[in-house]
Amino acid sequence: MVIRKDAPASHDMIDRPAPDYAVTHPLRPVPLAGGLTLFAFTCAALAAGWLARPFVPVATHQTWSAATIAFLLIWLAIEVAIIVRRPSAQEAVRLWSRAAQFIILGSQGIVIWAAWAFLPHCPAPVRAMLAGMFLVCSPAQIIASPENVTVNRIALVASFGSVAAWFLLYGGATDWPIALFAAGCGTMFFLLADVIPKTVANTVAGRLASDEAITRLEDALAAVAEERDAKTRFIAAASHDLGQPLQAASLYFDQTLRAPEGQTRTRAVDGVRQAFASAEQLLAHMLNHLRLEADAVDPQFAPVPVGRLLAAVALQYAPAAERAGMAIRYVSSSAVIHSDRALIERALGNLVVNAIDHSGGTQILLGLRRRPGNVAQLCVIDNGAGVPDQEQAGLFTDYFQGERSLRERRGGFGLGLASVRRIARLLGGEARLEPRWRGGAAFCLELAPGALVKGSAPGRGA
Repeated sequence: MVIRKDAPASHDMIDRPAPDYAVTHPLRPVPLAGGLTLFAFTCAALAAGWLARPFVPVATHQTWSAATIAFLLIWLAIEVAIIVRRPSAQEAVRLWSRAAQFIILGSQGIVIWAAWAFLPHCPAPVRAMLAGMFLVCSPAQIIASPENVTVNRIALVASFGSVAAWFLLYGGATDWPIALFAAGCGTMFFLLADVIPKTVANTVAGRLASDEAITRLEDALAAVAEERDAKTRFIAAASHDLGQPLQAASLYFDQTLRAPEGQTRTRAVDGVRQAFASAEQLLAHMLNHLRLEADAVDPQFAPVPVGRLLAAVALQYAPAAERAGMAIRYVSSSAVIHSDRALIERALGNLVVNAIDHSGGTQILLGLRRRPGNVAQLCVIDNGAGVPDQEQAGLFTDYFQGERSLRERRGGFGLGLASVRRIARLLGGEARLEPRWRGGAAFCLELAPGALVKGSAPGRGA
């Protein structure tokens, strides 16, 4: 049948793919990370320069001050350039991480220079104050740019090592504790330079996992609420649809009690039988869907001749189609599929009933369609009004009923197409609406790969 158509872990984390922990680091925004460290280093430089000025030779102090001011201006320009560029979060991580390498090495160069240029000329109290200012710069850089582990460690060894070495080599008898303090703090921060980014990474990863879990929970709650509302509508529809045949059965039963023997009573008894048969059919339909929903159906796979299958479905639903003013035909085929015949008949039956009840057309055609890759589809095609675009996404969901069905109060539970999809997936396939079909609707039961054990060119059927 041819369907017609109109148409490994590393210390240097800056090379990790974003998003990583640096994107959500509490100090990661460039104005905050760069601004805070720039402000802190500027204050430290001003204080150190002011304290050392009375004791350091003027030429030495002016040279150091000029280099420090130039460095601070470059630092400020880098930050302004990044802000003006307005990079994405991922790009900001890379830009700041690379800029921070220059800032870390440059700032620690300024510190090392000051240590060897200022300390020899200052009295012991001033040396102690300067040492404290020098030692606080590196920890600030670790906090602001934790991903640059290697660069941070180089800066720590240089700055803390310089302070410790000077006090140890040139300090007085009371200065060796400062050297010991600098060496101990330097060792601690050297180790923390690797621990801090891992801790931040784990913390932020936990937060992101928590946010993701909250999102999944909200989605699950929304799905539960939707399912609850859908089942409420299902219960209401079931009560209405089951109530009609039961009420009819009650009326017919009353007639059998009052009617005398004869043709009138016979018609009443037939009415009772038909009403109970209708109720039984509705209950069977509900039970079949609930069994599919609970995965309580065990497919029985066997060879199924497609031609006989389509003929049986067309014959079974021909009377219902005729009552609706529709003709049902099938395209004969000698193909054989390996599947569960009963389940496929039920799925095709649901598709045929859907066409009879909702298409508004005059023709229904059943056939086998072969897709690329030797994939086979069993299709039910009608020439009715088709399916509106806005309703196609929800066609195969539980309890879904289109606007036309609801408007015309056609009844049903909205389970027919949902059952088709459950059957298709149970058999390893899928149920689809052919989006390219025009002039009606083409619903296809796509079989599992390899289900077509014997192919054929389609013929004509009636």
